[in-house]
Amino acid sequence: MKRRTIESIAPSRRRGFLKAMGALLAAPAVPAGVRYAFYDELVGSAEAQGVMGAVPTYFVEINLRDQFDFMHAFVPPGIATYTNLITGGDGMKCTLFHDQATLTQHPNGIYLTPDSQELAPHIDSIAVMELNEICVGAIHGHEAVNAMRSPGRTKSTSDPGKSQMWLNEPGFAEQGNDYFYSSTPTPACLHNLVQKQLTPGIRNGVTMKFISRFHTICHYGAGEADAELDRIQSRDTLFQTFPDTVEDLNVLASTQEAELLAGVMKRVDAEFFPRYGFSEQAKIKHETTLDEAVGRFYSADNNKVVSMPLTEEEIAYWSPDVPDQVGDNIKAQIWEAMAWTEKLLVNDITRTVSIEWDYLDVHETRPENVVTVMARQFVLPLARLIQRLKEAQIYDQTVIAIYSSDGGRSPAANSYGNSGKNSMILCGRNVNPGYYGDVGIAGPSGDGHQYNYSLPDPVTGALQAPVTDNTRLNGAYSWRTVMKALEIPDDLAGSYPDTADFHPLNFMLTV
Repeated sequence: MKRRTIESIAPSRRRGFLKAMGALLAAPAVPAGVRYAFYDELVGSAEAQGVMGAVPTYFVEINLRDQFDFMHAFVPPGIATYTNLITGGDGMKCTLFHDQATLTQHPNGIYLTPDSQELAPHIDSIAVMELNEICVGAIHGHEAVNAMRSPGRTKSTSDPGKSQMWLNEPGFAEQGNDYFYSSTPTPACLHNLVQKQLTPGIRNGVTMKFISRFHTICHYGAGEADAELDRIQSRDTLFQTFPDTVEDLNVLASTQEAELLAGVMKRVDAEFFPRYGFSEQAKIKHETTLDEAVGRFYSADNNKVVSMPLTEEEIAYWSPDVPDQVGDNIKAQIWEAMAWTEKLLVNDITRTVSIEWDYLDVHETRPENVVTVMARQFVLPLARLIQRLKEAQIYDQTVIAIYSSDGGRSPAANSYGNSGKNSMILCGRNVNPGYYGDVGIAGPSGDGHQYNYSLPDPVTGALQAPVTDNTRLNGAYSWRTVMKALEIPDDLAGSYPDTADFHPLNFMLTV
């Protein structure tokens, strides 16, 4: 019988060594086949598949409140291509304030405006689906939950197995939030739980509760205390939670382990590259980097300081041209929250970060400056976050989910979150890019249009017949989609009563 290479490592270190390898082999440049071949050489084929599942992922959940409208970033194809569009900021007019000739078309139905061009370099990893289950909050849709994040949530106190979602939210008040019950954990909580089980000792996930009004976002661990996020409500609390600290970035315990890794990879490469058709040049280039890599895998001096307060250089990167939040009780700007998120993830301090942020509440009219500011406030920090994660080579391990958390709007200026769109945008790992579903013009209405909504078929993604009522896709589909993008085990994602009978929107994913 072939001797397993792992046996050359002391038994007390084998588990730690395999966890370290999971982090190293999750790098974007390492194909899945190489990862499998490595584990086959190290532990044998019988155990390789099980070990491969232990790859860390990062999750950024961005919850935007006050019925945030994404149309000045991602224009639905039916609106982008409709002739004789009546636009304006009141009544039933369409709130697209750019001439359609200025829009840029990208593959799979993506149309960007001049306000969202910064996302163009990253559009090959962004998917948009805005026809999710409508919000049901008592005040024209406002709620702190949303069916995309908590399928099956209900206001009933008698549903078995469901409990209060709001109990851990500081200063919770019902107005504009509503009391909901659920048995399904919200996405960031479940990801936090899985990552802490994968890597004991990783810091708890956080949510930056920087909404300026009495509104909030509910995070719910569904009875799993270890899933709950740390709620952070101010800059000072953030800096106290993550003080300047020295982090040891070594993932291996010794040069012996580093040399073992390089040796195994060389033996793997000798068979893997020819078998899977890689060019000889690729093989040579890969082999020449291995000896140098040993020094990166282990270094006695591989320490760095992680400081949360932003430097002048960091402010100069994150803040330019991002419109400030205005009004009373401003806790932070959204670009600051994105900058802090990048620090936490790139340094692997924690792997789960949720951002809660709001635009001022707008009723009855939506002038151009409202939708333009909304677009710039989230587009610029998002593009900069993606770029930084790419530079750090962890973007392909990261899923970013952006929600119109208390409902979106129809294209009509005078609309609310209990009709029209309810948006989810996915970026990063395992995301198949495109705009899924469509919003179009059904006919005239008053001073503008009546709008229709073509849902994607939940299996194929093909457009279904347009509707003008509030029929939308059950929120469980989107919840399962985020879980699959994060590679949460399917048996866990399907173990909750309100998600068991649903599947991911596989057309939005590459896995």
